[in-house]
Amino acid sequence: MARTTQRISTVIATNSETADFLRADGRPPTEFLRLGRLAKFYLAAQAQLPRVLACRDLDAAALRFRRGERTSATVRHARVWLFGALAGPVVAVLTVDIDGEPRTLIPFLEDCHYDHVSIGTLSLAAYVGGLLDEQRLPLRKPAAFELSPQRHQMVFTAAAVPEDTIQRIIYRADLAYDPEHSSIQFPAELNRRPTSTAAVGAYVSVLAVQQDYIENCALLSAVQIVAAVCKVREISQAAHDGLRRARDLSAGRESLATNTRRAELARLRESTADQELQLTFGVEAACEIGLLVPALRVESFHRQLVSCTRLAENVATVSSMLARASSVLGAEEASQASLDAQKEDLRRLRYGVAAGLLSVVTIPVGIVLSFFGGSYREVDGRRSLFDWSHYYGVYLSALGLVWAAVAVFAFLFWRERRLLQRHRP
Repeated sequence: MARTTQRISTVIATNSETADFLRADGRPPTEFLRLGRLAKFYLAAQAQLPRVLACRDLDAAALRFRRGERTSATVRHARVWLFGALAGPVVAVLTVDIDGEPRTLIPFLEDCHYDHVSIGTLSLAAYVGGLLDEQRLPLRKPAAFELSPQRHQMVFTAAAVPEDTIQRIIYRADLAYDPEHSSIQFPAELNRRPTSTAAVGAYVSVLAVQQDYIENCALLSAVQIVAAVCKVREISQAAHDGLRRARDLSAGRESLATNTRRAELARLRESTADQELQLTFGVEAACEIGLLVPALRVESFHRQLVSCTRLAENVATVSSMLARASSVLGAEEASQASLDAQKEDLRRLRYGVAAGLLSVVTIPVGIVLSFFGGSYREVDGRRSLFDWSHYYGVYLSALGLVWAAVAVFAFLFWRERRLLQRHRP
């Protein structure tokens, strides 16, 4: 049945993540959305595509829009969705059906983009957070719920829309523009028919007179890509934090215990490996949908949205950052291993010298005792063993050997300190 209203779907990433990004929770989207002849492909690849965590209809009369209420448009229906995506972040979608001319959608787009929407007495973030809590999902990092700045808006209309109106909607500004200076892209496969139009921008897309299952496929693509872009941003921040921590470990080499520093390096290495895994299987996999859903129109829209959001370029940049961070961690681990090996060598040398020192101490004592135990003419039986004035030569010789050994041990200890200082930054 043809839609008689205009529909706005605002796709918003959140700071909540499912416990395992390789095992998405939720139910297949085919149970909630009509996907037509493509449903079998979405079912076959449901582990790699967005899944529905929750879906709830809203009372249109309870919705409040800061700018939208000043227009003549009327809100007819609204719904909130929660999706779990392979990239990890939970994605919220606010869908609003509005009676009005296409240009009257611009204030509503502004309100939805900047979270100037309330549902009864609750803000949009509070309502979505409460809905997520009701699902009792295992989350990776439980924290205070927030809506991410990363979002994309979809406008679906059953009427043909002029190109000038399309650009006003996409830029959320009721102003004229110069087509030569625009980043709007038009997916070829969705614009083949003269009555159908599709335009994609970095933050807003418009689909006019498209089949409903194509609209639903486009919405699922937007959910997947918004989650992927949010994950790229998170990995980028984590890479910066990891690099700073690695530099702190290098600067604090003298103050940190060896075991503490080695354990922290291992944690950073494990974290970097996990980020690379998420970037490959959670984000890079989202750049291409043709392998999962072989449909020209779906693939054409998906690729244009990836291009407009610069997802592939951002993935390449963050991947390079992770490679450099891995190199830094490898150098720190090699330095730590070299330092540990040198410490161990010097420790063995010092222990060997200590063992030799004990031998040097016992040998002079044995010499002294054997001297006094022998029948030598220098030994006067009438004098005490501790008569220094008579036997000082023997005692000085023994003490000389002991002090020589102590001097050698002290020199080796000082030399060890000097060698270790060369490894300090």
